[in-house]
Amino acid sequence: MLQTHHSLVAPALLCALVPSVLFVAAHGQTASAADAKLPLRAALVLTPEFCSTRIKQKAERFEVGQAACVELEPALEGTFSSLTRVAEAPSSGDLQVVLLPRFVNAGATTKVGFSKKIMVVLLEWTVKDLSGKTVWFETVQGSAKGGQGNLFTYKGDLRRLVEDSVKDAAQQSASKMSSAPELRKLAQ
Repeated sequence: MLQTHHSLVAPALLCALVPSVLFVAAHGQTASAADAKLPLRAALVLTPEFCSTRIKQKAERFEVGQAACVELEPALEGTFSSLTRVAEAPSSGDLQVVLLPRFVNAGATTKVGFSKKIMVVLLEWTVKDLSGKTVWFETVQGSAKGGQGNLFTYKGDLRRLVEDSVKDAAQQSASKMSSAPELRKLAQ
């Protein structure tokens, strides 16, 4: 009787696992296609003004620009065949696209009880060709969760929260750019 029970359960488990295995296999194939570098030479414009962007929310000040100027270049290097960091938009050269980031907003929840503090940043991207024509425009959201800290650890915890949310926005940006049909079309 125990053997009959197992023989009925095995086909049911197999039927339950096959769709999930097929989904993982299909998802892996689409992810690898989107992971291919865009054959474009890009300039990432990180102006001094952008790198010093601060967004204020009530008594808190988020140093998002400073974190972005550390996180964006490494995140986007794997997206383009060539990526050059510049302090102002180039008007000529052997580049094909110019990447212009801008922070739209940032905000964080206030901690209640033992809950974690959640931060969200909105990063707007404008990608232009060298003639100045916008070829791609997107707003990307990055988020992170962390502790609020106490009197002694507050600044460090807030800095890590900002860095983590901006890093997430940078990774989301790279993913969206690599799969953007407009940029793929331009690369052909």
